[in-house]
Amino acid sequence: MTIEDALRKIEILRRISGDKGALAAERETAYRLQKTLMARYAIQERNVPEAPVTTAGSRLSWSYWEELLDEFDLRLNHFGSRGSAKVGNTVAYIKLDTNQWWIEEKAPGVCKITVRDRGIESLRNYLKAHAPRSYSFFRR
Repeated sequence: MTIEDALRKIEILRRISGDKGALAAERETAYRLQKTLMARYAIQERNVPEAPVTTAGSRLSWSYWEELLDEFDLRLNHFGSRGSAKVGNTVAYIKLDTNQWWIEEKAPGVCKITVRDRGIESLRNYLKAHAPRSYSFFRR
């Protein structure tokens, strides 16, 4: 591996963050790999270019959203870059390419968006407060 390869890998590792769906262990591993590469190739912090804020490669995959919804026994239906899950009397819609989600309440003749946010962690916090509780001690 050359220094250029190490710099490229460090830049990619810096893109891993919680708002893109990475878990704490994944973020910690990415950080440690960065530091190891920098020490091994004697790369200083100022020599590493900043990672771009948004790139096509930084999008989440459906597996992150499915894993989150599975924590609350919710089923994700998706087609292309949009998905949805029924949460009690509401529906959560997810737009994969922008990492956005919103909650829509449906009443007879009226559909109203009540919550709109971005990122997996914010949806997890919403579901902790609003998802129906499952009191079973085992999963099917």
